[in-house]
Amino acid sequence: MTALPQISFSHVGVYVFDIEKMVDFYERMLGLVVTDRGELRGGQIAFLSRDTTDHHQIAFVTGREAKETTVNQLAFRVDSLGDLRSMSERVEADPEAGEQRIVCHGNAWSTYFEDPEGNRIEFFVDSPFYVEQPAGTPFDLSASDEDILAWTTKEFGDDPTFKPADEWRSEFAQRLN
Repeated sequence: MTALPQISFSHVGVYVFDIEKMVDFYERMLGLVVTDRGELRGGQIAFLSRDTTDHHQIAFVTGREAKETTVNQLAFRVDSLGDLRSMSERVEADPEAGEQRIVCHGNAWSTYFEDPEGNRIEFFVDSPFYVEQPAGTPFDLSASDEDILAWTTKEFGDDPTFKPADEWRSEFAQRLN
């Protein structure tokens, strides 16, 4: 059998009730920019991105019928705890963002909230650790980076799966091969 080529996640498409409201929210909250928009199967589609190598990272399509969303979450990685704090502040300041939940998963520090149509959004930064998932404990994002790192080590350090993330990545790379 032929080996699988390397893949990487590219984008997500989400059905929406109000495309203008969603485009406005994601432009404002995430700094996404509409790259194209038009008609699609009798409805509308809008493509948004913040990456010059990706025409779109999110596509919104009109025609959502279900009241409950089928999206578990749209997750966006940030580079640092400082960036996570900045995004958390943006969420707090936006009246259309749902209530925020700040959680440490051991392997990442995250904040969750809902967009105007109830889709959960996560901003996260990787921690230097691996902990078997699911795991999650609320933490104080206003603490210093050093205090958060020390707290994470204390909170998850007794877990038998706790290890440096690089060690887990090496083990996972071997499993992939």
